[in-house]
Amino acid sequence: MSASILKILNLPGWDYKISYEGVSIVAPTKRDATHLAQSYGEALSETAAKFNGKVRIGWRRCKHPIEFYSWMSSGAAPTPSETAERILRTQGAVFCSQLEMPVGLLRRMIVAAECERPISIVRQDTRKQIIVNQPMADMLQTSPEIATQRVMTRFWLPEDLAELERRLHQDRQFTWTYSAGLNEQAWAVLTTQFEAFEAEGVWYRQGTCLSTPQLVPIPSGAFVA
Repeated sequence: MSASILKILNLPGWDYKISYEGVSIVAPTKRDATHLAQSYGEALSETAAKFNGKVRIGWRRCKHPIEFYSWMSSGAAPTPSETAERILRTQGAVFCSQLEMPVGLLRRMIVAAECERPISIVRQDTRKQIIVNQPMADMLQTSPEIATQRVMTRFWLPEDLAELERRLHQDRQFTWTYSAGLNEQAWAVLTTQFEAFEAEGVWYRQGTCLSTPQLVPIPSGAFVA
């Protein structure tokens, strides 16, 4: 494992053990587990590949740990039991409108399903929001069927969208407070962690909302196609 991950695992409240199956990590809380998975997903999947097994992240009273498999790093096709088991465990907590699912996108979809924070993923070439988890659908007060068909340019002011695109190109990952549309009837101030990532030649942006939306009046020029 990387030095950064080991530094976290040696903090108070963390524990881990190594076996023939891979690495089992116990985090202090579910939030800590989710943060580790989101921050070091690539390194954790590489660790799983080195052990030819998996990395499992759990927490106290955890029923469904977050797991990284060796195929997530190698690019090899997952076994049917691996993908089916993980997706069925989400119990409808994540929704996707894209039929083809690259491994990198699938991994993020699994993490989103088990995250308590609202998460959405937008495909950059079409600006279409293709993935939302249940907390995001709830925050948007929009059915996932509609939310995962939205072209997100309608829900941003042009100048803010231009700034978002600039920062994604320059920084790839950052946290930003801004205002945007939750749905056609509501506009809000949000604080979101954005990340640009690539999966099989296609660029996406993931947004993880870190704050409770603060409703504000709908600005002039909002919801323009």
